[in-house]
Amino acid sequence: MLVPKNLHYTENHLWLRKIGLYDFCIGITDFAQKEIGEIHLIEFIRQEITVKKGDSWGVVYGINKTFQLIAPCDCKIMEVNQNVAIKASLINTDPYNCWFFILSTNISTDEFLTYNDYIKITK
Repeated sequence: MLVPKNLHYTENHLWLRKIGLYDFCIGITDFAQKEIGEIHLIEFIRQEITVKKGDSWGVVYGINKTFQLIAPCDCKIMEVNQNVAIKASLINTDPYNCWFFILSTNISTDEFLTYNDYIKITK
């Protein structure tokens, strides 16, 4: 299982990469994509720009299971990656470069799991 040390993680198997003062790219982890199996479809069900922590903002459909995308914090969706919506199987080959959203939030990165924290919950 690949887990980059320079990212932040959630208990719902999402990774976050800080790309600005308040902005993050977000996607699913290698652990999640392996559990899901071959990914056939991603459905982004949140059309709103503002999302509350715990809201479902999409679904990933795979050969083994369906995976709910749960917002890790209150945030504003700045951009949706339509490329992964069109060719969802890209996530299986490179989950840490296939982001779903760019989001903006003013919460501290302390709210997310570190590399070590994430490794503990996946064992």
